[in-house]
Amino acid sequence: MTPTSSAGIVMDVEKDNRLGMVLAGGAARGAYEAGVLRFIYSSLAKRLGFSPWPSIVGGTSVGALNGVFVVTQQLEYVQRISRMWQEVTIDDVYRFHGGGVLRTVRSMFKAAQEGALLDPAPLYRLVRREFPRAAMRKSIDAGLCRVFIISATRLDNGLNTLFCDSTAEHLNLDPPRGTVVHRECIDEAHFLASTSLPFFFPPYQVGGHYYADGGLRQNTPLRPVIRSGADRILIIGAGTEQEFTGGGTAEDITPTLPFLAGKTLNALLLDPVSRDMHHTRQINRILAWGREQYGEEYSQRIAEQLGIREVSTLFLRPQTDLGRIASEIFASNPPKTTPQVKWLMSLVADQVNAEGGESDFLSYLFFDHGYTGVLERMGYEDARDQEEVLARFFLASSSHPDEPRIA
Repeated sequence: MTPTSSAGIVMDVEKDNRLGMVLAGGAARGAYEAGVLRFIYSSLAKRLGFSPWPSIVGGTSVGALNGVFVVTQQLEYVQRISRMWQEVTIDDVYRFHGGGVLRTVRSMFKAAQEGALLDPAPLYRLVRREFPRAAMRKSIDAGLCRVFIISATRLDNGLNTLFCDSTAEHLNLDPPRGTVVHRECIDEAHFLASTSLPFFFPPYQVGGHYYADGGLRQNTPLRPVIRSGADRILIIGAGTEQEFTGGGTAEDITPTLPFLAGKTLNALLLDPVSRDMHHTRQINRILAWGREQYGEEYSQRIAEQLGIREVSTLFLRPQTDLGRIASEIFASNPPKTTPQVKWLMSLVADQVNAEGGESDFLSYLFFDHGYTGVLERMGYEDARDQEEVLARFFLASSSHPDEPRIA
């Protein structure tokens, strides 16, 4: 894992906690995020002498599910979400109605009418059972976590919707065009709405409107976390850098239906996080220039009058192709599930391009501990490899506004 950092002002985490955390969506890939969290709040916290709990948390889809366990600010809940990813099975998340040609055809027709191929009833039960409702409420009401934001996409108008749970009276997220903010107490329904991956899971209703996966509009909600007052933000992604930059040639691939579906999901779940980080770096440079020219009063007055300040960010994401890992594990250790789901998984596994080691589509739907357990451990090990980077980030940010690549 090669983290990307953008430096800003020096902060003392114990005196002024303006630490933010953003967790991206990515369906089954979210197991990676849980591994990173397990390292931070177990091993790294022991070294630091404190747990670097964020006071502002933003998440989309599975990132929101992982994030609520961080909102509790209790190690036992971080360990719980980690165990869930290490033990989960496909049958815990969804089921596919089939069995016999006629029944399968009927099920496909029903799916077309209901707008979803899969039945997420098991996921609904899992979320309702494990949702740390009391611990989350206690943390937010006490002001330990000052802001919790979940991103979803409203279907009837396509607007990016930010559900914001906070006791801060004067919070202003200043949403850009195409985004609306709802201040309300977050519950299980908001998570189920944000995780409704189009075509696979049906849209979920909240407040009289249908919502789908927040990744369609904002998979990594960095901007609202900045607007909430965070000065240092840890971003944990579930997509590899290659998915952001592209790679490969026409000779390397065969455009099968699973291949196209996987790349479409990649495209849908890539969002303006890189653009937002670039914008943050530019503001940092302008403020640094102003201080050099006019002294500290320059940045202080801009912060007071315009609300513009320096922000330090650290972006961690896997560097290993998760589609490749999914393909290899599915071939060597297929999940134990119903014959209908096995049939579905064999369809989404890109057998042709799997020869080259890639199956992105499968990597999103492979909710089996044989795969998610590997990703969770990968996240832990990657974070451990970057222990020095993380320790420096949580203790104090660099004053240089550039964004160095840290090996």
